[in-house]
Amino acid sequence: MRSFRDYMAERVRKYYSSPKNRFAGGGDFFTAPELDRAFGEAIGDFLYHRLKEFESPVILELGAGRGLMARDILSFYREKDRELFDRLTYRIYEFSPTLIDRQRQTLKDFPNVEWVDEITPLEGVVLSNEFFDALPVHVVKGEKELYINDAGEEVWLSLENERIREFLKRMGYEGLEQRIEVCLDCIEFLEKITRALVKGYHLLIDYGYTSEELYKFPEGTVVGYEKHKLRSDIYSEEEMDISAQVNFSALIEYGRDFGLKTVLFDTQRNFLASIPHFLTQLETLSFEESPEALERLSRLKTMLVSMGDRFKVLFQSKGL
Repeated sequence: MRSFRDYMAERVRKYYSSPKNRFAGGGDFFTAPELDRAFGEAIGDFLYHRLKEFESPVILELGAGRGLMARDILSFYREKDRELFDRLTYRIYEFSPTLIDRQRQTLKDFPNVEWVDEITPLEGVVLSNEFFDALPVHVVKGEKELYINDAGEEVWLSLENERIREFLKRMGYEGLEQRIEVCLDCIEFLEKITRALVKGYHLLIDYGYTSEELYKFPEGTVVGYEKHKLRSDIYSEEEMDISAQVNFSALIEYGRDFGLKTVLFDTQRNFLASIPHFLTQLETLSFEESPEALERLSRLKTMLVSMGDRFKVLFQSKGL
């Protein structure tokens, strides 16, 4: 018998450690950096003036997939401002040896990339795109917590974890008769990166919700994806991507405890639409008629429309 949190943690680690392709058309899902380089370039444009404030700026990316966003950000800086590019160190925090190998291949032309298995002090930006949704969650309902037995069946046992009770009380979720996901790992990881961030920013992009939107998910948000399709049976032994939407209200609330100030919180659509480089790309492509330009324009519209409201952007600062 295991808590759902432990079950999910094991499944996620096994999934991302597999040598199989997990991304884009041949995988189980796609991310914005997989769609088009304009996404990473937009992130680079958004962070540009902020990074220039630091003498030796660092970008720490959490879980870099195939390394495409890192490639596009670094390419953007190398072309826009060689002086900043030469001062910049790009660190990648990744646990999957398979993904590290792919990232090294993608980023072989960038000597300022480092791979780390610990988060050490830095000044600059901690960046993640679809990282927190893979962190395991406890699932509770009323006074019960969800466990999974050896047969892969759900079992509800008495809620004994005091940290979960404290979370429910602080977030105002006590007494709600619906499934609620409590990501203590998210809070712990947020504290870890905040302690390492001597001065700088935290930029998190993921799909998620706020406390005001919790009612939309009476059965919770945990899902499984395989070949770009939702799986109804996440307890199947077959490999699949299991994730849970991010509770942004919790990250904002607990972030204050750790010294993080919320600078921006918005949808991905509004975020991208506020970045000059992204708008320029959108406008340029809209006037071109080549098949490649039309295809790229469609992908950029996917970021704004299909992903635009579901994905949210949280930008926090520390020591500034």
